[in-house]
Amino acid sequence: MTTVSVVIATYNRARYLTESVRSVLEQTLAPVEVLIADDASTDNTADVVQRLMDSDSRVRLIRLPVNAGPSAARNTALQQAQGEFIAILDSDDICLPMRLEHQSRYMQSTGTDLCGSWFEEFGHGTPRAVRWPHAEDALRAAMLFQNTICHPTMMVRRKVFDRYVYKPELRLAEDYDLVARAMAEFRIANVPEVLTRYRRHANQATMSQRMDMEEVTRRIRLEALQAQGIEASPDEQRIHNLIRAPQSVRSLDDFEQIEFWLLKLIGFLDHPDAKRTVATQWTRAAIRAAPLGWAMWRKYRSSPLHHLLNKRPTSDIDLAVLAAIRLDYRSPAFEALRRFGLSA
Repeated sequence: MTTVSVVIATYNRARYLTESVRSVLEQTLAPVEVLIADDASTDNTADVVQRLMDSDSRVRLIRLPVNAGPSAARNTALQQAQGEFIAILDSDDICLPMRLEHQSRYMQSTGTDLCGSWFEEFGHGTPRAVRWPHAEDALRAAMLFQNTICHPTMMVRRKVFDRYVYKPELRLAEDYDLVARAMAEFRIANVPEVLTRYRRHANQATMSQRMDMEEVTRRIRLEALQAQGIEASPDEQRIHNLIRAPQSVRSLDDFEQIEFWLLKLIGFLDHPDAKRTVATQWTRAAIRAAPLGWAMWRKYRSSPLHHLLNKRPTSDIDLAVLAAIRLDYRSPAFEALRRFGLSA
């Protein structure tokens, strides 16, 4: 029999917590326990959790005496989790009813050790389904640039957490760091199915602390390169981080170096899906290089990388519009486009 523990770290999210926990309790595969790690909240989280515990004995509260950050909170809960599989959920997100059942079944049938899923973003702009790479070769290639296993969709075999835990000193991108380390030893995947609703709101760390997160993420990206045996010179490391940096690319020379580096990366990879995944970063780089105008457009279209892409019918048109208006990546107008579905 499959046993699943669910770990929810929370801090001052009482307004969302009941909905999140109930989405777990009502799963088609019942969890053996729901561990709520309260990171010393100052709102009425304790009262909300008490009501949940009164209504269902599977809910347990683990309260930290001082605010230590989400990594420390999750690690504390993981020490007490009993399930063969451990699912992670954030306290403002929602599981679809079949999440635990479908995810655990997928992991058992494929031998996956650490698994995410596709998800729906909602709450800040137009809701949209996010479909990150799901097969292992493509996913490992994507992990060179960013974490493409959405953290609140993760399910992990107990043995992975016995070997790797969150780093308490990392309050940003701790999920990327964990997956980047674990994938050197364990198999990873995404279930190609929307199983979680991921709430976006203005106070999220991923929006309000983007530049601080980038400082941490730069190091993790380079460690992911090393873990996959890819050597990069100091200038190549700079270019590698520039591809996904939260700022515009304003130098045509940098844009051309990005092209050269992506082509070099493709040469390190054997699987066609992995090569195509790296090629998609050319589009991300072009979005950031919109201030270069038509010089960006011409370079983007003429590159061999362009021909490797599985493009949406409108993607080239979108980039042409961005080039025409030379839209800055950090402008309010670009932020509005992100909220309405532009992925970069």
